[in-house]
Amino acid sequence: MKVLYVNTSDVSGGAAHAAMRIMHGVQQQGLECKMLVKQKSSDNNSVISLQQYTPNNVVHNVLDWCATKLKNQYQHYQWRKYPNQDNSYKSDLRSTHMYGSLCAWNYDILHLHWINQRFLPLEELVKLHKPIVWTLHDSWPFCGICHYFLDCNKYQYQCGNCPQLGSLTLHDLSNQVWRKKKQIYQRLNLHIVSPSHWLAECARKSSLFADCDIQVIPNCLDTEVFRRLTNREISTNLTAVVQQNTAVSRVLRAAGEKAEKPFILYGAVNAATDRIKGFASLLSALQILDNQGMQANLVVFGANETELSLHFKNINVIFVGYVSNTELLVTLYNLADVMVVPSLTENLSCAIMESLGCGTPVCCFDIGGNSDMVEHRKNGYLADEHDVVDLANGIKECIIFSAQWGVAATESVTRFVPTAVARQYVELYRDVLK
Repeated sequence: MKVLYVNTSDVSGGAAHAAMRIMHGVQQQGLECKMLVKQKSSDNNSVISLQQYTPNNVVHNVLDWCATKLKNQYQHYQWRKYPNQDNSYKSDLRSTHMYGSLCAWNYDILHLHWINQRFLPLEELVKLHKPIVWTLHDSWPFCGICHYFLDCNKYQYQCGNCPQLGSLTLHDLSNQVWRKKKQIYQRLNLHIVSPSHWLAECARKSSLFADCDIQVIPNCLDTEVFRRLTNREISTNLTAVVQQNTAVSRVLRAAGEKAEKPFILYGAVNAATDRIKGFASLLSALQILDNQGMQANLVVFGANETELSLHFKNINVIFVGYVSNTELLVTLYNLADVMVVPSLTENLSCAIMESLGCGTPVCCFDIGGNSDMVEHRKNGYLADEHDVVDLANGIKECIIFSAQWGVAATESVTRFVPTAVARQYVELYRDVLK
C-alpha cells in the first residue's frame, strides 16, 4: 500500500507538523509514503517539492507570470467588492499548476492535509480517480471561503451573506466558492478525518460533507521528544542555544528566579493581527493578574517585540521570537508553570498537546477540540468561553497546582503516541481500498 500526502508546507505551521508526524507513524507501520509540498524546506527524503516538476525556462516563466498576474487581478477585483470584510483568514480557489506532480508517483491513496495558500487546485482531484482521505485542520474544506466560521452557521446551508465579508448578498464570493466545491466534491471518493470530535460534528452538519464518511483520529505526538526534562537537561539545552538567541540568556537568568516568579508561556504566529489567536483575551487576563500584584515571567515565542508591545508592572515579559529549535521549544514548555492558549477557536492544538507532553498544564477556553485534551482541573483549566476573568483564575490555578496537574498532563497524552494514531490510519486506508 502506498500513500501520497499533500500539504502546503513540510515545516511551517501546525498542520505541517501534524501531517509529518502522521506520515512518519504510518511509515513505521510498513507503508510506503511520500509527501508533496509547494516548497520543500526540510531535508526529509520522503518529501517532494512541486518545484521539482515546474519547468525552469524563460518562456515558461514569462507565461506563468502573466497567467498568475491575470488570475490574481481577477480575484483581487472579486475581493474588492467587499470593503467591509474583516481581517480573518480567508481563501478562494486560486491555486498553482501541478505540472503532473500528482501523477508522477504510483500510489493507492491520496491523503490531503492543509492545501491552501494558492496550492492545490481542487478540480485536479477529479482527474485522478483515486480514493481521497482528507484530514481537517480547519473548516475551509466544508465552508465557502473562511478557515474559522466562529459564530456563523451558514456552512450548514450554502454560505452567502457572509459576515466575514460584510456581505448582504446571497450569491456573494463565499456562495460562489461553495457551489464550485459542491460540484467537485460530488465527483470525488472522499473520506474525511477530523482530529477533534468537535470539528467532526461540525463537518457532519455541513452541507458539503453531510454525505461523506467522517471519522475522528487525533493528531499524534512524539512523546520521546516532547517529554519532561531533568533540571540538568534544561540547563544544558538553554546554554547550548544562548549564543544563537540572545533572548534565551534572559530566560536562563530568569530560570534562577523560578522559585519566586512562576513562568507563564504563550506562543502564536501573527498574534497581533489574527484575532483568532485570542491575544486580546490574554492581555486582559494578564492585566487582571498584574493588578492583583502577581509576580511572574511571561515568555512569548512565535512573535517578537515589534509585533507585541507588552508592559506590566509586576510581570516580566521575555520575547524569544520564532523558535525553530525543537530542543529549545521543549525546554520552554518544561520551564513553564502554565501554557496559555487563549484562541477563540481550535481544532486539536499542537501547542496544547506538546505542552501536556512536557508535563505543563494548559489554561485555555472551553471551545472547539480543547476538551479532547484538557481535563478541567486535572491536567489544566478550561475557562468559560470569552470570560477573561475566568481565564485569569485558570492561569493562577494552573500555577498553584502545576506539579500535581503536570503529572496528569504527561499521562494524558499516551493515546496520541504515533504508533496508536498510525494504526488507526492504516486501518482506515485498508477500509477505503476495500
